[in-house]
Amino acid sequence: MLTIKEFFALDDIIKVRWGRHAFRYVDYCGLHPLRPLESGAYPCTPTNTLSFARTGGDGVHFGLLNARDETAAGPVVMTVPMKEANVVVAETLAEFLGIGNRMGWFELEQLAYDASRTVACYAAAPAEMSTQEQTFLDLVRTELCVAPVVLTSERLADLNRRYLPQLHVPPFEG
Repeated sequence: MLTIKEFFALDDIIKVRWGRHAFRYVDYCGLHPLRPLESGAYPCTPTNTLSFARTGGDGVHFGLLNARDETAAGPVVMTVPMKEANVVVAETLAEFLGIGNRMGWFELEQLAYDASRTVACYAAAPAEMSTQEQTFLDLVRTELCVAPVVLTSERLADLNRRYLPQLHVPPFEG
């Protein structure tokens, strides 16, 4: 089972291979590793998740439910602070990486705003990507042996029905 430890090992490979230019490869794909794992970055971040990556936009980040350390593998919860929303996007880290391995993970944040449009976007052929972006996605596929996963409304509904009630989100104190 693919764990955060392997995901962080990929980050090490990227840093060795591309050095200070790694940002150019990773940025638009929306999968910036958070090392060390973080908890509670925003008031709407579930307290029983550990965040392992961020998209690079508006504080959106991905965490693992009930994770204790780098051996965790899922479920994956996306937190969208601007919407004060949490969406369970995958049951495992492998499923999560498979969802974005054709076009990246940045657009997943739109699930909090318009889920049906976002699902349709992920079902369509990916837009043309830069050489750097494609190289990064190829590396994710090959190094982590991740196969493409189709994002569907039915799958999201099932995941959120099963796991959303388990999230511990502190009450808003504004």
